[in-house]
Amino acid sequence: MKHLIRILFVLLTSLVVALPMSAKEQYVDPVFGDTINRNAEDFVKVSLLVADPGTAIYSVMGHACLRMQCPAFEMDYCFSYESEDVTSRFWDFIAGNLHMGLFVIPTTKYCQEYREEGRGVSEYPINLPIDVKRNLWRIVDTYVAEGKLLKYDYLRRGCTITCVKFIHEALGNTPIEYDSSLYNQSPTARELVKRATQDALWMRFCVCFIAGSETDIPLHGEKQLLVPSDLVAAWQKAAVYGEPLLLQEPIVLVEGKPQINDAWFTPLIAMMILIMLCIANLFWNQPYFDWFMLAVQTLIGVFMMYVICISDLCCTSWNWLILPFNILPLLVWRWRKYWALPYACALLIWCIVMAGIGIWGHVLVDWPHILLVFAWNMIILKQYIQNPVYKNRIK
Repeated sequence: MKHLIRILFVLLTSLVVALPMSAKEQYVDPVFGDTINRNAEDFVKVSLLVADPGTAIYSVMGHACLRMQCPAFEMDYCFSYESEDVTSRFWDFIAGNLHMGLFVIPTTKYCQEYREEGRGVSEYPINLPIDVKRNLWRIVDTYVAEGKLLKYDYLRRGCTITCVKFIHEALGNTPIEYDSSLYNQSPTARELVKRATQDALWMRFCVCFIAGSETDIPLHGEKQLLVPSDLVAAWQKAAVYGEPLLLQEPIVLVEGKPQINDAWFTPLIAMMILIMLCIANLFWNQPYFDWFMLAVQTLIGVFMMYVICISDLCCTSWNWLILPFNILPLLVWRWRKYWALPYACALLIWCIVMAGIGIWGHVLVDWPHILLVFAWNMIILKQYIQNPVYKNRIK
């Protein structure tokens, strides 16, 4: 009898141990009727992909997008918020005619494009609950279906800003808990661009030339996450549901080639050389140099007036550079002996005001641009010095 009871106990114990494995093997999803567990934490994987800065003006700060993976269905895509192609439509870009939208790209193709450009791509896995990750995939699919509806606007709809927006929409009322350092500073977009372009000084010169006064407004909180590297730094200190938002060190998907700006001929050096040439021209007295500088000033003035008055390009409703660079000097150049001195004084005051970082608290115009205006001021001053009326006074 005891022997029989022992045999029954062993059989019952084996049955109990085998039940979980049997149930797991026979799991059937009640909705879809398959054996895929859509509530498993690894059913959907979400990552932030960050690409290194490029050499073009529109890629000088790098790029960020969301990578969504579903291993059960062998799905692996990058959801990248981008504008229409700029390389073949540069003047449409300047005119503000390009649109933006969310594109879905296979990850292998996405990485291959950056590999061909020599730009590295790093991956930062995002730590979110499975229901939030499923919701996030539904949200990005909806934006992809909408197409390219919105005007290009890097300040309000840049790649990093939209990544933050998608995560917020997926979380609903649950906030992203940032480190207090994010709220202890209020940089401007211009200052963020300058900080992110340390190795691309000529590109910085061009970007800051086009960027208007809208980029000089201080940004608070998440609004200052315009640059992919800044987004990574903020998310590495952030949390959701009390858990770190980014769990581990970045994974290098594409090795990038170093793009260090080691050229000595920087915009600052170029403008200093130009100033020395303008000062020498006060004694050299070459009218061809004056006409060259007038042509440069006029071309820049035409461009500035176009982007401010005609173009729909974002952040160009006003630009402080329109004061020294416009077409008025060309129109009244014949009578320069009358207005040269007042205009030169006005330009000098402009340079002092724009250089007053300590007064305004923020950078309004970059130093190379200030020196360019100062060089132009030397040409105007020369027109007064060479005025016969002025020479007679000196005698």
